[in-house]
Amino acid sequence: MKCVVILLLAVTVAIGQTGTGSIQGTLVDAKTLKPVPAALVTASRAGTPPFTRNTKSGGDGAYQIQGLTPGNYLVCVQASGDQYLNPCEWNGTPAAVVIGAGQAAAGIKISLTPASVLNVQVNDAQKALGQLTKDGRRPDLNVGVWGPKGMYYPARAVASPTGVAGPQASIPTYRYRLPVPRDIALNFYIASHDLKLGDANGVALPTNASQQAFQHVTGDANPKSFTFTVLGKLP
Repeated sequence: MKCVVILLLAVTVAIGQTGTGSIQGTLVDAKTLKPVPAALVTASRAGTPPFTRNTKSGGDGAYQIQGLTPGNYLVCVQASGDQYLNPCEWNGTPAAVVIGAGQAAAGIKISLTPASVLNVQVNDAQKALGQLTKDGRRPDLNVGVWGPKGMYYPARAVASPTGVAGPQASIPTYRYRLPVPRDIALNFYIASHDLKLGDANGVALPTNASQQAFQHVTGDANPKSFTFTVLGKLP
């Protein structure tokens, strides 16, 4: 009987050493300290091959990421509605967590900085964005922001194209969003190798690209927005 007990203990220890771990904690607003619900929380392990696990924060801001193999992890957060900056971007400070075999890291509190939101509208009367190029690709269109440290942050398309309001309602319109920091000088950028681009009034862009400095000052209720036009395909 004694041998059986010792064997069971040995098996238990072995399972604990080779089992997966977890990270749990809470998300809060950095200013108000209120919980941040419905955010996508991702733990990414450094090294090769890459390994990630994610979860959603609850109504009380609590999250728990399970099934983590041993290693060094960074915890990134993408908030619902782009209300906060991802701590893994814009020179933020992501939570760094070391997970051992079967280890549970608890109490990892992450404070999220409120973001402004850059909105970009691209009107495409020629419907060129929906057509493949001669070599079978979707047309190239770079929409994003150059940050203060020379990093480029691409904006993301938020929905299928819709018609613009008013008499031009039949014109397909593509919309892009990007959460950006407040009170920091940034540079908006748009360019394409496949499409001829114009400004909001349809005037062709010099060099077929535009780069404009902007910032959203704290207290300004209106996020920055840009509008451009696709004039057709490049030859």
